Amino acid sequence: MGLLNELHEPTTFLSARRPDVESRIIPSTWRENGAGVFGDVAGFSYKAYVVNGFDAEGFTAAGLRGGRQKGSKAEADDLAGVARLDYTALPGVVVGGSVYRGDSGQDLDIDVGTSIWEIHADWKWRGLSVRALGAVAEVDDAAALTALLAEEGGTASPDPVGERMTGWYVEAGYDVLSLVRPGEASLSPFVRYEEYNTQDEVPSGYAASGKNDVTVTTVGVNFKPIAQVVLKGDYQFYDAEAGNPSDQWNLAMGYVF
Repeated sequence: MGLLNELHEPTTFLSARRPDVESRIIPSTWRENGAGVFGDVAGFSYKAYVVNGFDAEGFTAAGLRGGRQKGSKAEADDLAGVARLDYTALPGVVVGGSVYRGDSGQDLDIDVGTSIWEIHADWKWRGLSVRALGAVAEVDDAAALTALLAEEGGTASPDPVGERMTGWYVEAGYDVLSLVRPGEASLSPFVRYEEYNTQDEVPSGYAASGKNDVTVTTVGVNFKPIAQVVLKGDYQFYDAEAGNPSDQWNLAMGYVF
């Protein structure tokens, strides 16, 4: 699902950190055990799998990320299905979407049906790189899950798991070296704007905290002396409906082989 799950190595995206939307709502990097089919037909690429579901005990008000099971000790009392379709007929263009649906209760007494939908686009032309993504997640039984997690944690006033989570971002970068010295090396200033709310809707009887309704503007630069090595840094401006999240610097170095 999304743009980063399969292409998540540091040389494949511009920023030092993954977009928050693809960490909290689409919990990249996300891997589960399963089996499926994939292929290409008439300019389209398709994939469909059956996998073990999330473990809802890892869900929080901040998103779904803690529910990933990662394969090695995954519980599979509940399964899920995931499918993706991309249009790839135009050089440098990928446009598509994916959908995920399954129960996440595993050994709990509640089902916690979980759905994620997302659409995405990625366009590369000469030195220009543009991508955009939007995602929506819905969690059934969020009230019962919040109560159960509060009881386990001994919390009287829990911050509720969202019944609905939404987010989107758009990003653009340009390789300025392509203007003066086309070749393997690249130097790409970039900017990304994203909005997300992991408590877009909360269960009846609970109130959203506001701290999970966030906008982020990221500005930075990505330098590749060769295709397999990247040095990158960026600054992120955070703003939330409630609270005072800190802005931050991020620096990263990556090497793929």
